[in-house]
Amino acid sequence: MRLQYHTRNIQRIEDGSRQPGVLLALRMVAAVDADPGKFFETLFEESVGEALDGASLPTTRVSVTYQPLGAVEGLKSIFGPLLAQARLAVGMSQTAMAKSAGYNLRNVNAVEKGQQEPGVMSALALVAATGVDIREFFDQLHQASAALSKE
Repeated sequence: MRLQYHTRNIQRIEDGSRQPGVLLALRMVAAVDADPGKFFETLFEESVGEALDGASLPTTRVSVTYQPLGAVEGLKSIFGPLLAQARLAVGMSQTAMAKSAGYNLRNVNAVEKGQQEPGVMSALALVAATGVDIREFFDQLHQASAALSKE
C-alpha cells in the first residue's frame, strides 16, 4: 500500500521471479525504513560482487560530491543523470564503464540520459564499475528521489 504497487508484483520480486527497476527497489527499501545505502552495498557484496569477481572493477571506492538534480522534462529516471555525475567525477568514459559492468554501450547512453531505467542488479554493476562509493551513491539517489517527489 505504501508503494502504490500491486501486491502480486511485490510478491514476484520478493520470491526472486522478477527483478525490480532500481527506483522501485529504492522505494521498497525506503518503505520498510531500511538504510538505502547500506542495503544496496550489502546487495552488491552478496550478489553482484561475486558475479563480477575477476572482472576489472575498482577495488577502492571514491567519494563524490553530487550536484542537485532538478526536474527535467521527459526524464524517466533520475538514476542515469546521477550515474553520469559519478562516472564523470572519476574521469571514466561511457565505453569503459559499459565494458567493466558488462552492459551495452547504447543502453548506458540511454540510462545516463534518463530515458531508460536499469534493473537493480544492472544498476549496481554500473555504479560499481565507476569505482564510486556504493553506499554514498544510493543514499544520494534516495535523497534526490525524495526531493523530486516533493516538487
